[in-house]
Amino acid sequence: MRPNEIKSLTGIRGLAAVYVIIFHWYVVLFHKKPHLIDHYLSVFIGHGYLSVDLFFVLSGFLLSLTSSASFNNHLLKNDYKTFMYKRFCRIFPLYIVATLLYFFLFHYGEFESLLVNLTLLQGIFSFSNNSLISPGWSLTNEWVIYFFFPLGFYLIWKIRHKALILILASIIIFIVISIFRSDFLNWGNYYSLQKIHGFYPVILFTRGPSSFLRTIAAYLLGIFAYLSFEGIKKRAVFLKYLAIPLFVLLFFKETDILIILSMPFFIVYITERNVINRFLSSKVVYFLGLISYSLYVNHFLFIDTYDKISKSLGLNVNNYLIISACYVATGTLIFSTITYYTIEKPALKYLKNIGERFI
Repeated sequence: MRPNEIKSLTGIRGLAAVYVIIFHWYVVLFHKKPHLIDHYLSVFIGHGYLSVDLFFVLSGFLLSLTSSASFNNHLLKNDYKTFMYKRFCRIFPLYIVATLLYFFLFHYGEFESLLVNLTLLQGIFSFSNNSLISPGWSLTNEWVIYFFFPLGFYLIWKIRHKALILILASIIIFIVISIFRSDFLNWGNYYSLQKIHGFYPVILFTRGPSSFLRTIAAYLLGIFAYLSFEGIKKRAVFLKYLAIPLFVLLFFKETDILIILSMPFFIVYITERNVINRFLSSKVVYFLGLISYSLYVNHFLFIDTYDKISKSLGLNVNNYLIISACYVATGTLIFSTITYYTIEKPALKYLKNIGERFI
């Protein structure tokens, strides 16, 4: 456990990573048949993409928690450089390895795409909006947000006593991306949305500018959670009543916005000592949190390889669901444990030592 770490927040990140893996397994490998899975369970699994929004909200909260002293009253060049360097050290080592691995396995010859992907800026231009690794779009969003986070936090700090404005801003953003579904806002996903009319509060379709708006909204909620942290946690006993509705909403369609808006309150609640906090802080769940970034980056490697092998052999994946689930789960867990201890941790330590000498 790292100094001043809130173990439950690490744990919830681990469960969120598992949730999104199940979702992607379900979408890619499980060709749904009505008699194989219950409707409500299908909807629950289908909401796994909201794990990404939880990652964004958590990032907003944790970056505010760890960087508030640096950016609440001033914006110094050295603080900004240190902040960006730490974020680079956290994201890039594993991302570069995963991108190169995917390039040689699935995209060999796409050198131009590789060069763009290695900058992690492939998501900011419509003509290069193709991530070699499937989770790349969200990592691009995170990386771009990091550049503006210090200034954003500095400005938000000035209105910290009116933190509810952040909730309102998030609601407005979610409404905008749920109503306006143009090619300009959604890029590659636009054509699949043309048949949808009226208000459609499902966040899954967001790509391009709409995905950046989605990320900004979630970050605002994370900053709101931080600004409200001290005041809310004194009344945390009331927040436990949000845990049940948040869980129940996952079983119903078109509840994305309500689920995301509940996340900051749930995050604050699990920072307090309670049953959920103890579960999320348990050894197994905490370990999943430690390797959550590796889990998130690596899992499509096993989903895609299984998909390609089964198709090349002409297998009906529905007849081998247990095998596919075991392959994806076991492979991702073992490989992610290896990449965490051989890439993430040593690279972070090595780059940190370099940074202490030159930054």
